[in-house]
Amino acid sequence: MIRKWFNYHAHLDKGFLIPPYKYKDAAAPKRAEWTREAKIHMTKEEIKKSASLALEKMHQFGTVYVRTHVDVDSLFELRAVEALLELKEQWKEKIIIDIIAFNQEGFDRFPETEVLLKEALKLGVNGIGGHTSIDKNGKEHIDKIFQIAESSYCDWIEFHTDETGREDDFLLPYLANEVTNRQLKDKVTAIHCCSLANVDEVLAQKTIEEVALSEMTVTTCPTAIATRKLTRVKDLANAGVTIQLGSDNLRDYFNPLGSGNMLQYAQLLAYVQRFYELEDINQLISWIEAKPENERVQKQLEKLSGQFEYPLYTNSELLAEAPHPKISHLNLI
Repeated sequence: MIRKWFNYHAHLDKGFLIPPYKYKDAAAPKRAEWTREAKIHMTKEEIKKSASLALEKMHQFGTVYVRTHVDVDSLFELRAVEALLELKEQWKEKIIIDIIAFNQEGFDRFPETEVLLKEALKLGVNGIGGHTSIDKNGKEHIDKIFQIAESSYCDWIEFHTDETGREDDFLLPYLANEVTNRQLKDKVTAIHCCSLANVDEVLAQKTIEEVALSEMTVTTCPTAIATRKLTRVKDLANAGVTIQLGSDNLRDYFNPLGSGNMLQYAQLLAYVQRFYELEDINQLISWIEAKPENERVQKQLEKLSGQFEYPLYTNSELLAEAPHPKISHLNLI
């Protein structure tokens, strides 16, 4: 059986941190500080080396598409974007890499990020990303990301949304309403949406209805369960919201683990939110093999050389065992 998997959220620019960097368990602000320090010193070639290690892992487990956020700020400047653009070309026959120029550090900390994001869009990235919890005024942050996106064409506008999980850090309703008002629909993705798991039931259901109305997409990263609740995945899906899965960090200061195997991430979500019935399992598998609704990506997928063959597993067996596929390469000449 031939299967192909899609990873809708990763951080290839910071995965597989090479020596002298190594994971240490500490509070999130401390690990963020260490990450910023690493970003100052990492060269473009080092970024390419660590990202290539992550791509190798993803490819050997059958991933054909990865959407990666790449930090753009005064620490990385445009080095990471340039590195991933080069890897995008080098890997084009094996994995499609869509690059999101990401404002990880915020406009408050580095106001010059606005200029760098605009430069990144000119270099040919596929989208722009923001972080609703990183600046003092999250609504202004969202608005500015939309404004920058309007200045240059991009396929995707994505936000790390309410990642803290706090009830007082809940901007998903604002984001959904802005997407509706701007008629951006599935061009916009909200990632994580952790606070939705903690607000009261009435507000949660009202927000889910607003998200469904906006036609935006929600991406969940099951490994985030290590530090906070996952969003209400089943409720969102039942309301008609398109759900995607991502690996998130691989072997960096925020996640020292990570195989790149999308079946394992789906399995983790199944454990955490009890996707155990056959209908649930089929739904999970459908999320990690769903192609982006994008003509460019569809054409690129047709040009990939790899085939990933599994024994005649049912979806239940695939999810239970998360096996390694047999890889063969097609001659496309």
